Amino acid sequence: FNFKSVFKDWILSEFYRADGPATAIRDPKRRAELDDIGLVRMLAPEQVERKIEAVFGERWGRLNDQMAKLYGGIDSKEVTERATDPSGAMGAIQRILSNDVASKHVARDFAKPAAERKLFPGIEPDSVDDAAIRKAVVHLHERILGRSDDADVGRTVKLYAGILADAKSQKGVDKRDLVGKANDPHYTIRAWRGVVTYLLRRQEFLYE
Repeated sequence: FNFKSVFKDWILSEFYRADGPATAIRDPKRRAELDDIGLVRMLAPEQVERKIEAVFGERWGRLNDQMAKLYGGIDSKEVTERATDPSGAMGAIQRILSNDVASKHVARDFAKPAAERKLFPGIEPDSVDDAAIRKAVVHLHERILGRSDDADVGRTVKLYAGILADAKSQKGVDKRDLVGKANDPHYTIRAWRGVVTYLLRRQEFLYE
């Protein structure tokens, strides 16, 4: 009985081997099956700030000092171990972060020439073309979450359409986006802000 041979045969068997990233990319159904496998942890405050900078071009700038401690950070003095379990304070910070970052960057991005935009290079705020809207959602998924699939994109498109429909059903809706300080007669900039806020609160952005 050769114990080394047993281990070698086991490691080379189909039972031991796992699908790699290429399989998940080729087969979205397999990707969904594998999503819950492995360890997932919340990004540290400094990692979140770097990720925001990579996506939007600048940091949020508020995940420091006391806010960072509440979000599980350390200061190497009073707090030396990172918090691993999410808390109510962390959830509140995630909501504040997503609202702040989306409010700051959506209208600002639309104000730039299309070639200089990071978030919306292929669509104008007044566009109602379904194909252009879906393409813009795909771009946001890939930029913010690092991934996109048809089912997920479809849900986000429905969210965008739902925000617009809700705005149209209301009376006296302001024609300006007061947060982004931009003209928004069709409520589209605010709808896109809702989409970005939603994506920033997704697990794929906040965890790894």
